[in-house]
Amino acid sequence: MASPELARHIPDELIEDIFARMPARSVLRCRSLSRAWAAALSTDAFVDHHLRLANRRRGPKLCIPPESAFAGTVSAWSPETTPPGDVTVTPLMSVPHSTRNGRLTPYGRPCRGLLLLRAIRARLYFVCNPSAGEVTALPDGRMAGYPCPGEDYASVGLGYDARTRTHKAVRLLYHHGHPAGCDVYDIAGASSTGHWRPAATGVKPPGLVHMNKFAVYAQGHLHWITMRGGGYHQGDGDSDIISFSMADEEFGFVPPPPATNVNALGVTELAGCLCVYSECVTPTSLSLDIWLLTDYSTATWELRCRIDVSKLVIATPEMSDLFVYREVTPLILTDDGDGDQRVLLLSEDDDDQVVEYHAASGSLQHVGPASPPRQLVPYEESLVSVGRPYEDILFSSPSSQALALALRRLPARELGRLKLVCRSWRAMIETDTFAASHNARVRETMAAAGCHVMLGSYSYLSLVFVSLESCLGYPNRKPPLMTTRSVVREACHGLVLVTSVNGETNIVHNPVTGADRNFSFLSTRRYHPQRPEVDDGHGCAGLGYDASREEHVLVRLAYTGGEGSHGATGCTVQLWRLRDIGPCKLTTRPPTPADVGFPPVHVAGKMYWMGEQGQRRLGSPRDIVVFDVSTLAFDTTPAPPTLPDAGGTVLTALAGKLCVAHSCRETETMTIWSKSSEDQWETLHVIHFARWPAFSPKASMPWLALLGFWLWLVCT
Repeated sequence: MASPELARHIPDELIEDIFARMPARSVLRCRSLSRAWAAALSTDAFVDHHLRLANRRRGPKLCIPPESAFAGTVSAWSPETTPPGDVTVTPLMSVPHSTRNGRLTPYGRPCRGLLLLRAIRARLYFVCNPSAGEVTALPDGRMAGYPCPGEDYASVGLGYDARTRTHKAVRLLYHHGHPAGCDVYDIAGASSTGHWRPAATGVKPPGLVHMNKFAVYAQGHLHWITMRGGGYHQGDGDSDIISFSMADEEFGFVPPPPATNVNALGVTELAGCLCVYSECVTPTSLSLDIWLLTDYSTATWELRCRIDVSKLVIATPEMSDLFVYREVTPLILTDDGDGDQRVLLLSEDDDDQVVEYHAASGSLQHVGPASPPRQLVPYEESLVSVGRPYEDILFSSPSSQALALALRRLPARELGRLKLVCRSWRAMIETDTFAASHNARVRETMAAAGCHVMLGSYSYLSLVFVSLESCLGYPNRKPPLMTTRSVVREACHGLVLVTSVNGETNIVHNPVTGADRNFSFLSTRRYHPQRPEVDDGHGCAGLGYDASREEHVLVRLAYTGGEGSHGATGCTVQLWRLRDIGPCKLTTRPPTPADVGFPPVHVAGKMYWMGEQGQRRLGSPRDIVVFDVSTLAFDTTPAPPTLPDAGGTVLTALAGKLCVAHSCRETETMTIWSKSSEDQWETLHVIHFARWPAFSPKASMPWLALLGFWLWLVCT
């Protein structure tokens, strides 16, 4: 590896030892210097050597996840290198936006530098190496419905198989309150299939684990604490510590430390050993006991540390002995060799605190950072790879590529049934790559089928979609009718937005799968509705698609302080990416007030509102407000010249083009303009409604909403 001149002075082993003490990012950059260095710094032996030496520098560190769905940075903080009172953190990596499906939280402690992240709202999991700046998603495979504690849920853990040198994600599945299966996903392994597989032994979990308590990896096993009455000894109502061998993929049982109440135990990993911590209460004292499983084969426990509350020495005014009375989690255990053990603890309550306990002095000292998140976990420098994206693995073989080409030609409903054939087919069909390919194929061959929509008038909304063809030619087969006033726009990349007339309800629905979700932009009020805390204004939301990010978005435009946009004193623009847990407010504003009485139209990555009618100059056409979904910028474009009457104008999309429909009460006609490729308006249709009085502009019904719905139903 070294040059001939340097080789006589510096052995290669010494150079590798120097590299093993460097940060992971520096080592990754050095791999690009030469092929010899890339080969030497990529071996399994060097990765293990680096993992041992690089984390001895400058004491322990903590990993800080993103604070919200809108923040995309993972940071690190160390009490050893940060001065007292300094809350400065070190940015480690930027999380891609496609990963932030709702708030990201660590789901367990790191395993050889790899961290399991969970997107709470989307119920997706990601494997991340913060020191190397790598992140990849685990295959989806979610259950059909929402999780229910104690009934239908899953628990995921991350471990390492030293025999095959492979990291594995393990998923315990429960259905109707009973164990349903155990799945394994091989991470960065040569045998990885790109999808979950059953455990090698085909075993099921022996008990019910807690839904929101993560697994703990230590000494070659993953560990869970079962719910009371849900473990091996279901008759006595006590909890158990169950284990899963990463090598044999079998379940086992770990006996708890002597004289401990297993129902009140907490489980973590400290100093490479399984750790159990619990409160020890006697008539005269209260202490926090920390036990380590020093010998796994003989189940030998050692009481490594006991924090006696009555003997605590408070080193800083921020601390009090009430700290131990709260829910406390040990984070890091260090020993400098002279008997002075130090334990870094996290208090998980409303005013989270990170403190350090010195066993020699019995002192408890606040070390910060200020207002830390509850999901703080240790940070490890590591060169371990997160592996190839599972989508790349699924589509890597020629046979899988040929299968994907065949499946993309099938209808979406048929694909829903084919997901039941096998795990690999389901994993392939559920990928974003296949979904984009299938949608492109559909747009090339046919337009979306028209649908009728029904909104239930009972306490919750019910959507029913049927194809238009199924109702034609059958007099007794009538389409379901609306019982609630609502507005339905054109389908946007397979999804349909159903909006109530007051704008409070925005349901995004997939007519093929039947899945739907209600997005509420209204501010949460802490007081009675008669005393609103926030004026949300009058507005409407529209559904669009951001091709640069390959995701759907909701955009809401609202005006406060007036009737609609006329006379309004304020304008609010909110953007809600469907993968995020909530909306965000934009600073950009439309250059002219928009008519928010009807949802906007989405065409080719842009959303369109009609300009407020009262804002136009006499004899001039109304403006159309344009919003670019990718650049988040507003603009205007002139509308076609309107007829000199009191008719109404609506926007719609026909054949992928922006269209304007104008109705005339006097002549009972509707004129439709279309935007040409030269960005000019041209007359597309003139429809006479004299033969269909129900659709005439003279009808007393709310014809404008009906007309917009009819355009979407018939003309798409």
